[in-house]
Amino acid sequence: MRKVISIVGTSILFSGCSIMPGMQNLDNVQMRKMVIPEKIEVHPTLIPITPTLIADQKVSVYHYHVAPADVLSINVWQHPEFDFLERPSANLATTAGIQGAAGQPGYLVNADGLIYFPLVGYVKVAGKTVDEIRGVITARLKKYVPNPQVNVRVADYRGQKVYVLGEVNKPGFLPLNDQPLTIADALTLSGWINPDAAAPGYTYVIRGNYKEPLIFWLDAKTPDKMLLAERFSLRPGDILYVSSAPATRWNRVLNQLLPTIQTVWYTQAIVNNS
Repeated sequence: MRKVISIVGTSILFSGCSIMPGMQNLDNVQMRKMVIPEKIEVHPTLIPITPTLIADQKVSVYHYHVAPADVLSINVWQHPEFDFLERPSANLATTAGIQGAAGQPGYLVNADGLIYFPLVGYVKVAGKTVDEIRGVITARLKKYVPNPQVNVRVADYRGQKVYVLGEVNKPGFLPLNDQPLTIADALTLSGWINPDAAAPGYTYVIRGNYKEPLIFWLDAKTPDKMLLAERFSLRPGDILYVSSAPATRWNRVLNQLLPTIQTVWYTQAIVNNS
């Protein structure tokens, strides 16, 4: 059963941003560039995670969709000159060959979702699967390379992530990759629920935009309910939040969750405007 509640959120909590891993301090000039509303009306929809909800979710094969900041490895059979751009041309520092965080050279997807590939030029890759990118590059290379055999893979997954916050042992964000990530997976990778402070019956997945988020509620107190956690897949941008105390009223739940939503929303706004 869905429950829709209308509330008004206060202005963004700047102090809360310090909990986000990897965030940098903003100087006064940067802060003045950000326009923060005094009040934002929020209309969340609360949805219990039940066997019926899991069964109703559309079953489909999971495919990772490339996003800005991902690093792609692209190879053309018998044409090693395409493997890595040793000398990216001017103004292509964010799209041409780089050394990935894992030591893997490749093509960095820039903020506009583009890479620059030799002969082909700029290619829009954000939002596409590796198979779709392979098809685009193959079609455009045919002008220059007879029967090109192209292989594309993600060398470094950095573009899509979920946030795990609240009473877990290792809060932060988790990168998504070519394997689906469930609630149970995310909790395991985050060191599991803190048994001394958490209220596992109040675990939430916050999804969607800031003004009209969907808040999925998992009552994870019993083993049978944890089975649902193994079947509920997270999506890019989801916030998995484990509450520190039970809440008997929905408005108390929202008052607890809103600062978390605000923090992630504000962080994403900084990244998008940088």
